[in-house]
Amino acid sequence: MKNKVIIIISIIVAILIALAGILMFTVLGVGIRGKNSIVKEDITIEEQEYKNEKQKTIKVTYTYLMEGESFDIDVTDKELIKMIDDSILNKEFDDYSEQVSLPISGIYKVNLGNNIDFSFARYNAEGFVNLNNKGQFIVTKINPQILNKVQDIVDKKITENAQIFKTDKVTITNKEDKQISIERKTALDYIFNECRECYFKELDYKESDFVKPNYLIDFNNGVKMLMYSETGFLIKDEIQYELFYITSNLDSILEYAFDEDIDNKEQMFSTDKITITNPNKTIEITDKDIIEKITTPIIYSHITPQELSNKMINNLNIIDEYNNGTKIKVNDYEILISTRTDNIYIISSDKKIKPIEPLQGFRKYVNELLENEN
Repeated sequence: MKNKVIIIISIIVAILIALAGILMFTVLGVGIRGKNSIVKEDITIEEQEYKNEKQKTIKVTYTYLMEGESFDIDVTDKELIKMIDDSILNKEFDDYSEQVSLPISGIYKVNLGNNIDFSFARYNAEGFVNLNNKGQFIVTKINPQILNKVQDIVDKKITENAQIFKTDKVTITNKEDKQISIERKTALDYIFNECRECYFKELDYKESDFVKPNYLIDFNNGVKMLMYSETGFLIKDEIQYELFYITSNLDSILEYAFDEDIDNKEQMFSTDKITITNPNKTIEITDKDIIEKITTPIIYSHITPQELSNKMINNLNIIDEYNNGTKIKVNDYEILISTRTDNIYIISSDKKIKPIEPLQGFRKYVNELLENEN
């Protein structure tokens, strides 16, 4: 009898141990413990393995999207380094790899030394990063202010590198040898901003004769840019560079600048006053710089040649879009920004309506003006 009791007790213990194993180490167990539970990863970055007393510098690497080209910045900002120390030293990190999908390697990489680094693709308010501690990788959270500061450091460096594109006049020649000049400040600012993220490196050979480009951009300061369909070159003081990361937004202003109606649009939208109205607010703008920031994307835009027919207007429900959208009154014209679709229209004084494609950022800028106006 005693032996039977011992056998029964042994079986019960074995069953309990098996159940514990199921709960701790199997997928079923994870589901039972809680689908959204966070797995604690055995990664702790201790001070002695991360940083010696003399280390005062971290290295930030920025990689240009898609091209794999990068540059490094040595950072000595004591406030940022302390913020990183406070966020990672002697911490037990939560692993969010199952909950959050992030790239394996980010555009921004912060190297802390001793094979410890973290990377991220862009700022996020949660502070998600890919953390590497001596070959152990997890997706985890750190102080999001760190990400913001790193982006600011990189942005400052990118802007410094882009100063070669600062100019008072840009001359553009297209493949048909038609040439135009741009001196409008806000248009030059737009071109500068689109060129900011261009990466260029000196050619290890010298091209004696370039094939005619789609666009030749002369910045009239010793810098020329030759743009082709999928690549480009830059010439600065007769030194030749390979050019990377040319944005499609730059293509837009180059294409629209050759619009046969460009001079007419300059006259159409030359004004001293603009009124912006939405269902909740009306603001009047007389500041010359702000007016130019609104009119430049319209002047360098694509306007559909044929106005919409009454049938198309009814089908697209323009009336509903008009009543609920944002209207910009410029002289005898209204620019209608739909808040329900991606559509933008230009409406003439005789109520003819044409779809319009302004430069990138137009809608965002107008919305910010409305939001910031008290």
